[in-house]
Amino acid sequence: MSLVIKNALTRNGDLVTIAVKERIITDITKADKKINETEFGTIIDAKQSLVTESLISPHIHLDKVLIGDIIEPNQSGTLWEAIQKTWEVKRNYSVNNIKKRASEVINNQIKFGVTHIRTHVDVDSIGGLMPLKGLLATKEDFKDVVDLQIVAFPQEGILKDDGTEELLEKALELGGKDIILGGMPHNELNDDNSKKHVNILLTLAKKYNVPIDSHTDETDDPNSRTLQFLAARAIEEDFQHKITVDHICALSSYDNYHAARVIELVKKARINVVTNPPTNMVLQGRLDTGAQRVGITRVKELLAAGVNVTIGQDCVHDPYYPFGNGDMLEVANLLGHAAKMTTMAEIDILYDTITKNAAKVMDVTHYLSVGAPADIVILHGVKNVHEAIRTTPPARTTIKNGKVISQTKFEYSRFY
Repeated sequence: MSLVIKNALTRNGDLVTIAVKERIITDITKADKKINETEFGTIIDAKQSLVTESLISPHIHLDKVLIGDIIEPNQSGTLWEAIQKTWEVKRNYSVNNIKKRASEVINNQIKFGVTHIRTHVDVDSIGGLMPLKGLLATKEDFKDVVDLQIVAFPQEGILKDDGTEELLEKALELGGKDIILGGMPHNELNDDNSKKHVNILLTLAKKYNVPIDSHTDETDDPNSRTLQFLAARAIEEDFQHKITVDHICALSSYDNYHAARVIELVKKARINVVTNPPTNMVLQGRLDTGAQRVGITRVKELLAAGVNVTIGQDCVHDPYYPFGNGDMLEVANLLGHAAKMTTMAEIDILYDTITKNAAKVMDVTHYLSVGAPADIVILHGVKNVHEAIRTTPPARTTIKNGKVISQTKFEYSRFY
């Protein structure tokens, strides 16, 4: 399994040759330095296109993708109606049905240059462990081409949904160390139960020695304060650097002084943040009149504080989000709009959110450097990350462990 990529443009503009042997990047040299091509089984000429580490999708719900075709539309456009609309479909899930839909989206993500995915799967009294079983089977199918992490996600709450705590334990036992513990503390009946939800997560995470990846304060409500409590408890329990929070939309509804206090706690607890601009741009602000809020969290303030921020597709054609195709360059483009990240330096950060920042969330070694795993994407026809995010080029080559696993070509003819 040896490969060489000639005439590759790196993010800093260097024209290089990248050599891969036994799944590892073994050499990166200037393009004018001759190499013995007979040593390599595969030779690719990038033709001065941008070549980077592959893209990462750190937050998606693969058990729910593409159910938009078989479910009633979300008329209010709110998160709560989307959750309710999903109940009937969830009751009738099967392993094969989940695999079919999830596989279609995974194949799309691979086509777009993704080699690492973290998916949340519902674990509750409605669907039981069926979503988890479906994704465990899917993970096995794709084990050679994508690294798939699975989060056991209590979408319906823990205390509010009787039996879910026991189901979470079963999920952690079924999947072993391959399962991450999810949460949704703001989806409880009152603040006391939200705090109990957080404490349950910390207890289970410590018991099974797994990290936490929790949907947190996915609401416009300025009184939703579960992020603050989770960060404080993580510090008290010495569970720092083991937690990821998703959405945290309420942070944008706080006054600036309280928001600054919470961001400082998040930084101290070394919590990762995943913002999901596609979904939250359409779900949030539904009760606003006049000027509606954008819906995403305080991305720039979090980054300025030194918090690791990444982004997710979240949903694809379901009651939560009727659009989406799994292209992380498109998601980065949307974040640029929503967070007003438009300077060249900020656009560079946008690309970080779908590569190195996302790698920190998934806790994987992932960079274009000698000694790193050869997980690479070639973005044909573009020269830099600004052009990549601006144009979302269709022609891409995806390489996993030094093997080409996907190649999309694009032809354009003009007759005028």
